[in-house]
Amino acid sequence: MDTNPLSNLPQFSGMSVDEMALVSAVMSEERWAAGETILEQGDTGGGVYFVLDGKIRIDRELRTGEIVTVGRIGSGAVFGVLGVLDGVPRAATCVALSEVCCGVMKRAEFMDMMDGTSTLAMRFQISILRYLARDVRRTNERLAQLAAVSACSVSSEDLEEIFPELTTAS
Repeated sequence: MDTNPLSNLPQFSGMSVDEMALVSAVMSEERWAAGETILEQGDTGGGVYFVLDGKIRIDRELRTGEIVTVGRIGSGAVFGVLGVLDGVPRAATCVALSEVCCGVMKRAEFMDMMDGTSTLAMRFQISILRYLARDVRRTNERLAQLAAVSACSVSSEDLEEIFPELTTAS
């Protein structure tokens, strides 16, 4: 994959041209048309997606069968990290809202970077950790805002459905 698109991503800022060339060598550039599914909730495998261009909708199917849009992302975003790190099936479906172009790093290559000890690997690891930390902070902020909405009446049954781990016997 060409290194030029990577230079615009915050995850690769501070990397030299040679370092970006090494990273891009283990990535492929993939494209989807508007309306196409990029990855499906429940899928296993796949890789980590670095959004080079376009907009993506993130949908999650609830146990009731209802599909809820939980987010929208665009250029500079990364998705698929958690599924690759922990090997758990994909938690959501990602659908292209426009033409989308991503740099895709397969699981093996991503894990090699995450397990590596070179300067490049450590820069990559810190970049991914910073991205995940920002994502957790955004999610926490959204949950706090949702909890503060007085018109939102949430029953204990609703909470059990959303957080089933809270109802399991110890």
